Amino acid sequence: MPIFDPQTTQLIKDWDQTIETQIKIKRITTDHPEENQFINFADQMSGITSRLVIETEKGEKGLPCLLLKENITYSALPLEKELEPFFEALSQINDKNLILPDQIKQDLDKIDIPVQLKLYIALQCPHCPNVVRTVMPLALYCKNISFHIIDGSLFPKTAQKDGVMSAPCLILDDDFRWTGSVQPQEIIKMITDRDPSQLSAGTLKTILEQGDAAWITQAMIKNKGIFDAFFKLLLHETWSVRLGAMVIVEELAETDPGLAASLGPVLTNLFDEKDVPIQGDILYALGEAGDLETKKWIQTKLPELEHPDLIDAAKDALDSLKTKLAT
Repeated sequence: MPIFDPQTTQLIKDWDQTIETQIKIKRITTDHPEENQFINFADQMSGITSRLVIETEKGEKGLPCLLLKENITYSALPLEKELEPFFEALSQINDKNLILPDQIKQDLDKIDIPVQLKLYIALQCPHCPNVVRTVMPLALYCKNISFHIIDGSLFPKTAQKDGVMSAPCLILDDDFRWTGSVQPQEIIKMITDRDPSQLSAGTLKTILEQGDAAWITQAMIKNKGIFDAFFKLLLHETWSVRLGAMVIVEELAETDPGLAASLGPVLTNLFDEKDVPIQGDILYALGEAGDLETKKWIQTKLPELEHPDLIDAAKDALDSLKTKLAT
């Protein structure tokens, strides 16, 4: 079934004529129930424009999307009022001379750690396209800004999970939010004034994936406390994320043993409610970062363990603590 009427089809063709070289984006598949809508959009768009090439790539679990750049994601079908802002973004993807006020560029250059911005839109919303136009240039200019546009009507469960009741709704790091219109200077100021201890798990995960584990370590040492979101990384369902968090635990244990030991009470309290793989990693972390109280807890817990991997992990943790506490 055609999703573009004749007027929209002509708009696409007109845009196509303004593009000198091909623009490549990706359609990320996730086996989501709404996947077919994105397939249909990509197929029909590709049949109209010759300049836009949409490649397909298998993604992890999550929402299907169009990936304009590594930091710009559309979990929305850019139809109706959203089509023109979408084309404007595509036209600027490879523009090295992006038009932005010098002061905004200077402020964006100060953003040295990843930040996540999620914008919930609705196709019928008259204000959403302007918010897209406001935020998009910031993400096009600054690779540290991950910009995810989500159609809350298409993905109501995701919107409900984020507590979104209306559109547009712009969310910074799963925390601060704006509803309605917003100015770019306000967004940038909120980003640059962030308290590192309030960073979301998603932002910390991005920092890890970019190879900046040392930044998280030093930020927590400077803060003199473990970030709440860091525990979510240690207990993440994905092993590679937990592995990255373990690197930070090891660094903390080496550079600030007292701070590292403060992981113990939280991890021991959460131990029983986790699956075996995560329990094994908790025991490893406790062996690296624990103190005398941690050692006593593992000694008490060991007789209760049944899984052989956990028994071995507990014994290894005790051996590690014995060596550590003896020095």
